[in-house]
Amino acid sequence: MKEEILRQYLKVPGARFNRTDECVTIPLPSDEEDPDGNIAIWFYRDLAMFNLIDIRSQTIPGFVEDPVGPTRELKINYCAEGRCELKLKNGECTYLTAGEISVDAGQTLNTYYYPTGFYNGYEIVIPIPNEGTSFTFMDEKFSAPDQLYEQCSMANKPWIRNAGKFLLGFYDDFLYYAQNRYGRELIFIKCMELVAALSKLDFSEVQVKRTYCTASQVEIAKNVKEILTKDLSIRFTAKELARRFGISETALKNYFRIVYGTGYAEYQQIKRMERSARLLQETDDKIVDIAMAVGYATQPKFGAAFKAYYGVTPLEYRRQNRLIELKEGGESWHLSGEGY
Repeated sequence: MKEEILRQYLKVPGARFNRTDECVTIPLPSDEEDPDGNIAIWFYRDLAMFNLIDIRSQTIPGFVEDPVGPTRELKINYCAEGRCELKLKNGECTYLTAGEISVDAGQTLNTYYYPTGFYNGYEIVIPIPNEGTSFTFMDEKFSAPDQLYEQCSMANKPWIRNAGKFLLGFYDDFLYYAQNRYGRELIFIKCMELVAALSKLDFSEVQVKRTYCTASQVEIAKNVKEILTKDLSIRFTAKELARRFGISETALKNYFRIVYGTGYAEYQQIKRMERSARLLQETDDKIVDIAMAVGYATQPKFGAAFKAYYGVTPLEYRRQNRLIELKEGGESWHLSGEGY
């Protein structure tokens, strides 16, 4: 398994393999102008993979999602920050959010969508031996993965719960081991500790009420998002959007909130503010023109909205960023009056 996966991953431009740690790092382009994200993958023989995930986009390439193909495997996903779409084989979708952990025994597809455009977390992938053989770790029989797989495989949906105080600590430990180069042995000992802990939990407990969407409901939400963000100078009402898709306003709002974790109006407002901040940093456009470009008819209304979001006026935000750029460039500049 490992060699086949490695061959696929190392075809990715910029992928790096550290043979000492048996770790491959795959760069993932950012949707915005932020630094690129990446997935760092550690291998334990042919028995398991541990993925430390830092994504700055809404999608990732298909060859990263599923490099080999379907196998009989146990997958554990933890979301530390952001939002991840889990697409079930029955066509439904649900969303893993910050502080939640998912255990999957083959109920989901190996495709992912990140509605917020960023995601931090980890994934553990363990191939489960066929009947008659046992999973071994450090040359000892270790039954917890098989037990966890059997518990989860009896349901038609992955098991998802709030991580809770004990499980939350694993993410920090994984980060510490990875960043301080403690080696894959400690990482995989921690992985097996997590698997053992999960195998002792009562899977009949329902700690989080899950909402599952149909494929068409998710598609409507994604289309609404594209409409909202294509031209931020245009404002859309829920009534206008709902009419386009032949659904009620309530349904439209519900679909959007389920997928993106926020209301459609709040989502567009965030995108307006993010876009205006980039224009203030990267251009010399007049503030009134920036206001119109992000959907505000007047500069005062834009200024009030911007200050409520960022805590400073647009002009002050531009000043502060210009000063930072000058300092980073090693230059000095004396501001008199407005400065420009």
